[in-house]
Amino acid sequence: MTLSPDDRARSERYLDDLFGAGAGARHSAFVDRLAHPGLRDTLHSYHVLESDTKYLSVAENYLLGMTVLCAQRSYGPAAMFAKTLLHLGVAREKLLEAVARLTMWVGGIAAAEAAAHMQKAIGEYEQRGVASLEAWFPEAKPVTR
Repeated sequence: MTLSPDDRARSERYLDDLFGAGAGARHSAFVDRLAHPGLRDTLHSYHVLESDTKYLSVAENYLLGMTVLCAQRSYGPAAMFAKTLLHLGVAREKLLEAVARLTMWVGGIAAAEAAAHMQKAIGEYEQRGVASLEAWFPEAKPVTR
């Protein structure tokens, strides 16, 4: 997959709209740390897809993503999605309810483990706000490969 410059710009604008001016460029700096261009382009293309809210809102997309990532035990990205949802104004109770309902698909122990990770992420966001998402938004620096 090769991303067009227009799609990369759309990806960055989408993130600027969510997190404020400059967030798109900082997130691109994060994505640009990946050595494989296909992975970089794939992540940017996801942002372009997410920006289309014809059928799913941004919050619905992130909630869906958070729960799927929890089910896959990918707690780092799930935690970042939880923080993004809080940033978007979604109630912490909704996040906790969604994780609790994972018991229907992954069982109680796995859902409890996911809940513990999401509760930690919620606490981090409540203490630090958007700064708790700093891993996704490093200062832009030249990437050497």
